[in-house]
Amino acid sequence: MFLNQGDDRKPPVGLQTHVAFVLILFFHSGMQYTLPLVADTRLARVHGLLLARFGPVPECYRLDPVSQLVFAMLSGRTRDAVAMEVFAALARRMGAWERLVETAASELQGIIAAVTFAERKARQIPAALREIAARRGRLDLEFLARWPVEEGRVWLESLTGVGPKTSMAVLGLSTLHRRVLMVDTAHNRVACRLGLVPARADIARATRLLNRQLPAAWTANDTETHHFLMQGLGRSHCVYRQPLCPDCPLCRLCRSVPEGRA
Repeated sequence: MFLNQGDDRKPPVGLQTHVAFVLILFFHSGMQYTLPLVADTRLARVHGLLLARFGPVPECYRLDPVSQLVFAMLSGRTRDAVAMEVFAALARRMGAWERLVETAASELQGIIAAVTFAERKARQIPAALREIAARRGRLDLEFLARWPVEEGRVWLESLTGVGPKTSMAVLGLSTLHRRVLMVDTAHNRVACRLGLVPARADIARATRLLNRQLPAAWTANDTETHHFLMQGLGRSHCVYRQPLCPDCPLCRLCRSVPEGRA
């Protein structure tokens, strides 16, 4: 659960929804990516420009890793506000995630009907939770705090319905708070246009390549902040159609700016 600690600077749109999470969630009070580092200062430069324009991301309280897994799976291709509302309703209804393990897909689909691909998610979420309980003897992901992050990523992505976005959210945004960089659609769009990753890189490839570029000095707080700054820029300025290039703080670094718009 995320909480604004009083920063009065206005963050990008994506950060506002991140902070708003605290208003509706009450169920819980709450990677390092072990790949070779690339000698590349571009991420640090991008990061500095975004911080100068938007300021730091507000500090936050976190969901436990199982709750983060459920939320991340619900939120795919769904607006933040809708996903948050559905998550809160599901948490109220279940009381504990162990009940969700036994919930029929047809019943769950009705509860989460407002999210995109509700039918598919109603099958995948309980299946993933059942797999965790079967492998670990209980519904708990705290053991991932002690695992190498790459092993944790692979383990998570072996669960039904879990891809790189969800695995990174669990490792980086939950109480595990590992040093990994999560990438979603908005973040990836910015990275592609900047030339940080190939123009047609999907989220899985972008996640792998961007995590290789992390400055060695970055902490888990830095990687989390960088994700929300990039995500926010992708939602407020670097939108899919008609991006607001002249007002973008990264305009002069961008390889995709049309001539005359820098």
